[in-house]
Amino acid sequence: MRTILVQIPHHLIPSFMTESTLAKLDSLGRVEWNPFDRPFTEDELKSRIRGVDTLITSWRCTPVSDAVLDEADQLALVAHMAGSIRPVFPTWSVYDRGIKVLNSNYAIAVSVSESVLALILAIGHKILAVDREMKAGITSKHVGMETYELRGKTVGLVGLGMVAREVIKLLQPFGTTILGYDPFMSEEKAQELGVRLLSLQELLTQSDIVSLHAPKVPETYHMIGREELALIKDGAIFINTARGDLINEEALLAELKKNRFYAGLDVFTREPLAVDSEFRRMNNVIVRPHLAGVNPDSCLRIGKLMVEDMERLYKGDAVYFEVKREQLAIMT
Repeated sequence: MRTILVQIPHHLIPSFMTESTLAKLDSLGRVEWNPFDRPFTEDELKSRIRGVDTLITSWRCTPVSDAVLDEADQLALVAHMAGSIRPVFPTWSVYDRGIKVLNSNYAIAVSVSESVLALILAIGHKILAVDREMKAGITSKHVGMETYELRGKTVGLVGLGMVAREVIKLLQPFGTTILGYDPFMSEEKAQELGVRLLSLQELLTQSDIVSLHAPKVPETYHMIGREELALIKDGAIFINTARGDLINEEALLAELKKNRFYAGLDVFTREPLAVDSEFRRMNNVIVRPHLAGVNPDSCLRIGKLMVEDMERLYKGDAVYFEVKREQLAIMT
């Protein structure tokens, strides 16, 4: 019988799995649960991995090091119930050993895309600003309360990965024009998505709304700096739910102080965001503590989709969420 070892701490299992997901997982093999309300230590994982066919991991679980893999005599699959697999594998030798890897990027992308849309609408319709004024005693409309419609606007997506593609789906009812910058995207694929590919500079100049979706890799570090920020239109909306390192934050602060455009920021170079950060005091910025992708709904989606993909793999069917070696260079 297939053996499935679950690294996720015992008290977190209900966050990822409903009763029906648990039942499906139980039907796939003999499940060995983490009995602790903490991750395994490396020694504990090494002692349990022998004879295991599938290892389930998530955020803050013990990395699957070469020392762990040396003890994994039957391991064929690592199912990562989280996004980036980089924290899971200190090296990429898992691929040299013929072990397949699944991750939950799609389950998280669905939630992030909704956050992007929510930020665009909240900023465009000045939800927080008007709410503050109403609660301060303002009793009538005045100049400055006017809303900014999404309908018919030009939206520039920097990076056209999984999250951006979900954003495109959500934008369809609004009749937006979608521009994209992604050096790994072909013109043919962009046309299928309904996206017009441009250079980064052209995208920033022409977009009413700019949303970042590039991965955190060395090539994207500070890809949005002073020169790029200066190209953003007056009155535009700038969204970052990807990674803080994509932006030169000092340059962003300087540009936002000019009150030329608005920003919705879910991620920062250093997290948590410092209590005295100037971003917290700016009226043209909405700040969030890296909330876009993870919530109770997305966590349960992670568990459901991952167990379903495990079942497909065991049956010999095509899987949806495999991470192959060649994808690693362009993944966060």
